[in-house]
Amino acid sequence: MSIIREAKIEDSQRLEGFVKGMIGEENKDEVAKSVVGDFFRNNRYKVFVTEVQSEIIVFGVLKYEPYEGANGIAEIVWLGTDRNNKRKGLGAKLVKYIENYSKEREIRKLYVKTSSNNKIANCFWIMQDYKFESRMLDFSMVGYDDYYLGKVLSHKNC
Repeated sequence: MSIIREAKIEDSQRLEGFVKGMIGEENKDEVAKSVVGDFFRNNRYKVFVTEVQSEIIVFGVLKYEPYEGANGIAEIVWLGTDRNNKRKGLGAKLVKYIENYSKEREIRKLYVKTSSNNKIANCFWIMQDYKFESRMLDFSMVGYDDYYLGKVLSHKNC
């Protein structure tokens, strides 16, 4: 049985492990520590984890007000699943939890950004009913394009 909860500072080491596995930086330890530290220092982030038998196996990060001038918008900026627990529906379950959490806080639309080369991530988000909205050429690095996908949660404030 799995439970979803808000992350606590005590979860930092496990979250750093997830982040290290998702980044291509040379200084992975340092970058992961900085990224996870920012999750808990910056009130624009809300971090959620899924536990199975007291072990964190999925995490997701919601970022409020990710775009200047946007109204009622948030972004899921990180979503990671433990390598041994992929394709069990736990990531989708956490996304649904984040969507419901967002609706309760009057977030009307969520966005995600993926690499155009990441077929698995793009298919995952499309299966969660996120729609392709734009392609950002050379966005992350020269020669690497990113996709933005969005999902309307509520038509309030439209």
